[in-house]
Amino acid sequence: MVTSRSRRRLSPEARRAELIDAAVRLLRSGQEVTNWVQAVTAEADAAKGTFYVYFSSWEEMLVAVRDHVLRGYVDRFRRLAESTEPIDWWATLDAECAAAIEDISRPGGLHAAVFHSTSELTDEGPIDTIAAIAEALRRGMDDGAFRQVDPHIAATILFTVVHGAADAIAAGEQRERWLEAVRDLTRQWLAR
Repeated sequence: MVTSRSRRRLSPEARRAELIDAAVRLLRSGQEVTNWVQAVTAEADAAKGTFYVYFSSWEEMLVAVRDHVLRGYVDRFRRLAESTEPIDWWATLDAECAAAIEDISRPGGLHAAVFHSTSELTDEGPIDTIAAIAEALRRGMDDGAFRQVDPHIAATILFTVVHGAADAIAAGEQRERWLEAVRDLTRQWLAR
């Protein structure tokens, strides 16, 4: 008889990733949780002690969650920058801004874990989300879709605007008004 607690053979990397994915799902869900370690291990169908094999504390887990989420953003923007396919840059920029705003403004602890946790470094150093956004914007400029501006400054401002819009939506302001304002601002600033 196989139960849900039957031992599953996973590599250490896969087990650690499974715990991180479980934490992301729980943080994204907005559930009230009194014991995060217990909730994450239950969500991952792992023994509570398994958590401490990979993380010394919940704070260390939050750093791993933040790194995982930010790496997803960075990978998406790097794929855009490195793509050899034609890209509809305005549609892509609108979609990326809307997706980030949606993710950040969603109730739950993921936003706080990713953007407001206390640690600034990963095990490998900072994850430079701004640099990845700048690479994608530079590619859009090189393709002639956006006017030439400093891509690092543009990425920093865009990241700040998106984050601010999402915070406003999370605080109860109208989502569509903020999305329209972000679209208007990017077009006014980046249009050729």
